[in-house]
Amino acid sequence: MQSRSFITQNMSLSSALGLPAYTFRRLLLLVSCLLGVIQYGLVLTNGVSVSDFNDYYGLTEAQGKFLYTCLNFGACALSFIPGLCYDRLGCVPTMLLGTLIADFGIILQLIWTPDFPSFVSTMGGLSFCYICFGFAATFFNVIGSFAPLAVFPVQSVGLVSACVQVCMSLGMTIQTQAYYALKKDGGDPIMRYLIYAVITFNVVGLLMCVVFWLCRNLMKQAEAEEEGESESRSLWSCMRSSEFTYMMVLFCVAIGFSFSFLDCEASLASEVDVSSKNLTSVFGIVNALGRLAVCIPLDWTRNHRWGGVYTYILVSLVVYTAGMLLLAIPSSPDANTMRIANLLASFGYGGLLGIVPPALRLTFGTTHLGVIYGILYVAVAIFEPIWSFLFKKPEGCRGVECYRVYT
Repeated sequence: MQSRSFITQNMSLSSALGLPAYTFRRLLLLVSCLLGVIQYGLVLTNGVSVSDFNDYYGLTEAQGKFLYTCLNFGACALSFIPGLCYDRLGCVPTMLLGTLIADFGIILQLIWTPDFPSFVSTMGGLSFCYICFGFAATFFNVIGSFAPLAVFPVQSVGLVSACVQVCMSLGMTIQTQAYYALKKDGGDPIMRYLIYAVITFNVVGLLMCVVFWLCRNLMKQAEAEEEGESESRSLWSCMRSSEFTYMMVLFCVAIGFSFSFLDCEASLASEVDVSSKNLTSVFGIVNALGRLAVCIPLDWTRNHRWGGVYTYILVSLVVYTAGMLLLAIPSSPDANTMRIANLLASFGYGGLLGIVPPALRLTFGTTHLGVIYGILYVAVAIFEPIWSFLFKKPEGCRGVECYRVYT
């Protein structure tokens, strides 16, 4: 161990350039995790691809919404499992498991057709595939979000989180544009998209495993430093704290609704003849700006009064709510109102989702970070369909105002 420490301190490229030890390995780990969170964007493209999948498999709109619920069940309700694996097993075994689950779910869907296999209904098979797809994607989300926060100094948590969160939000835009590009090229867009998904899951997943293995000493050192700097809290102690209670309410209400809105926004846009493709692209970009707005200044402001993570949560909630009020208050919201509401909602959504990882890291430390994050997303899986249940309009009604109960 002493010889290894001597080599790290005196013979590494970082030391030769006058940088702290492990600088380049930290950056390598960060880049691999950025690719991982971009991969999670595949889950968020359902709103633009659902109609094509419904037509391909001969599904009704209600069945398409049920599959989205299955996707969220895998991505949210089961997200405590990647978190638990991350906390207990480490990054490499966890990412291998996530990649294998992605292969299993997508390959099954590749061979599935409306009449094969005959002994299982189309909906039954697709439901299982969608759960696997969402479940696999959440491995990339959880590990990609928290591994960098664990190895970089806590003084840089805001800046590191900004990098991760902007790629998380742009992942939605990147994967949406990838789907449209595959669709535009002709042929069978569904099969092409699934092949694209299985290839990217494997390439990114294996790359992350290799990088985590190369950075294993760095991660062990960061874990030892975390234990040495502060007394580790038990998981139960974290869960019965007032901070965890607040986070649980936040995930049930605000984040649960925001996930529902991602799926419902395309239907709202169609009521005023606004392109859902354009809204989604704008949502991804402005969402990224919202995440940057809360993460970049955090390292400086959290050392000042009223500059902590809860201030950013409050501001994000106010902006998001303003967007919803634009759809709820006017007697008949028009296309421009829909576009402005989309801007506000995407900025607030980005700020809200962007501040959560550093907030959890600063509040609870890194020992139980993965499982706490996963438990909170179980609440999203429960409340997202409850919010979506309100998305109904009277028979024969036309316009965004028809969904006033929801907005």
